[in-house]
Amino acid sequence: MKIIPLLTFIALFLPIDGAINTAFASQKNTEKSLPENTKKISGKVTEVILSAGFSYVQLNTGVEKIWAARPGSTSLKEGDMTAFTAEMKMQDFHSKSLGRDFSVIYFIKRFSTEKEPPVIKPPAIAKQGVQRKSASTISMTTPGEVQVGEQLRDVVLDGLNGENKKFSDFKGKPLIINVWASWCGPCRAEMGSLKNLAQRYNGKQFNLIGISTDDYRNRAEAFIKQADIQFENFLDHKLQLENMLGASSLPLTIFVDKEGKVLVKVRGAREWDNPEMIDAIGEMLGIELNH
Repeated sequence: MKIIPLLTFIALFLPIDGAINTAFASQKNTEKSLPENTKKISGKVTEVILSAGFSYVQLNTGVEKIWAARPGSTSLKEGDMTAFTAEMKMQDFHSKSLGRDFSVIYFIKRFSTEKEPPVIKPPAIAKQGVQRKSASTISMTTPGEVQVGEQLRDVVLDGLNGENKKFSDFKGKPLIINVWASWCGPCRAEMGSLKNLAQRYNGKQFNLIGISTDDYRNRAEAFIKQADIQFENFLDHKLQLENMLGASSLPLTIFVDKEGKVLVKVRGAREWDNPEMIDAIGEMLGIELNH
């Protein structure tokens, strides 16, 4: 197995404060990880909106006006020429933070003309236990939250795109749990990379599931269908899973070992299919992941 430096490992999973919290921890290898046949869209910037840690940018392609959104802030301004890769196309998307609807919007990683964001370096911290505990201490706990190092309690999971199951059904392999909501922009933005991760490894080296905190089942099901999510997803009821998992902010991704013990909680969107991130996941779970 490839061993990555400790500081690199910490940087990948360390929560990021403020507006940057929803940005991807690393943008390296972004273009390399995209399919070669992915469509490129280019045009002139006609409007820029910053909201809830997300940048919404409208482009005039010369044929039509198209919206795209990326995590974090952007240096783009009206009149700039730019382009993006059409990674995740969403139709009839409602932005809760903006209070408006988009008939079509693309959730992307970055615009091609933007400068690479600076590498976020972790503070000097003692080596012991950093990667296992730092993520869980950044936010207030929720009622009945299972903390890092504790055993995941077994509950019935209400299947959205499959059968009902329990957490115990996934024992025997490490488990990755992604907590999301259909109205959460960063959740939507990272879903494409989670789909890629699941396609490569789900049910093999580890299991990957999603938990929707949507209040309405039909909205969660509509997003799963629209985004063509194949890995198993389940619906929370009366904040049971939200509180138990500690989802005080979204998205939240939880890593659990094969015996059901919580290893790490990662808050904010990430580029989960990035080769560097895959190495970190394998190192943390103690498994070898080829990419």
